[in-house]
Amino acid sequence: MAERITRWTDELSGRPFLYLASRSERRRLLLAQLGVPYETLNIAVDECWDGRETPCRYVRRLALAKARAGAKRLAAPLAPVLGADTAVVLDGEILGKPEGPDEVLAMLARLSGRCHEVYTAWGRCRV
Repeated sequence: MAERITRWTDELSGRPFLYLASRSERRRLLLAQLGVPYETLNIAVDECWDGRETPCRYVRRLALAKARAGAKRLAAPLAPVLGADTAVVLDGEILGKPEGPDEVLAMLARLSGRCHEVYTAWGRCRV
């Protein structure tokens, strides 16, 4: 990974080595901790789950959709566009993103003391 980061940074002559197509504060924090230069793209994709798609396929589809939406938003991306998605699954159901403190507390109470799964996927698009 470090070799790729160096190569992309060199190719771009100091420009952001990647575009992050995600609004996640956690993803920005991870990139900052790694010392990875990036620029955030504010994109929106439909995150509906039909209940038939496996959680793994769901997060992979969304990660790639975010990367593609970010690349489409840029006229000519000078660096790869990275999209990502994470889903928490309890009893086979993907739990949606909580909207506000009350929903966060309700989700934590629902998960407390129970086994659950967390799926994360990353998608990269370079046009």
